[in-house]
Amino acid sequence: MDLQVRSEVRGGWTVVAVSGELDADTVPVLSDHLEGTPGGRVVVDLSEVPFMDTTGLSLMLDWHRRLDGAGGQFRMASLQPSVHKLFRLTELTEVMHIHGTVEDATA
Repeated sequence: MDLQVRSEVRGGWTVVAVSGELDADTVPVLSDHLEGTPGGRVVVDLSEVPFMDTTGLSLMLDWHRRLDGAGGQFRMASLQPSVHKLFRLTELTEVMHIHGTVEDATA
C-alpha cells in the first residue's frame, strides 16, 4: 500500500496527515516529508494509518526527541487501535504526546 502524506498549518501547528501503512518500505516517504516541514510544532494525524511497524515507531520517537529537545513540540493524534497498542506495549504512551483528535493536539 502506498503512503500518502500531506500537510497544512492550523493555528501555529503543522498538521501532517498520513494515509496508508507505515512500515519499513514507506517510512522514508514520511521521513522526507517531515524533514521539509516548517516550524517546531508538529502534529502527525494517524487516523488513516491502520498498521505501523517498529520502523514507524522509531521515526515517531526520533521526531519526538528531535523537536522536544530543540524546544519545539511533537504530537500524534487519532491513532487507530492497532497503532495505539504498539505504543502501549512499548510503554511510549507515557513518554510521547498522544491525543484523541487533531483538535485536542493543537489546543
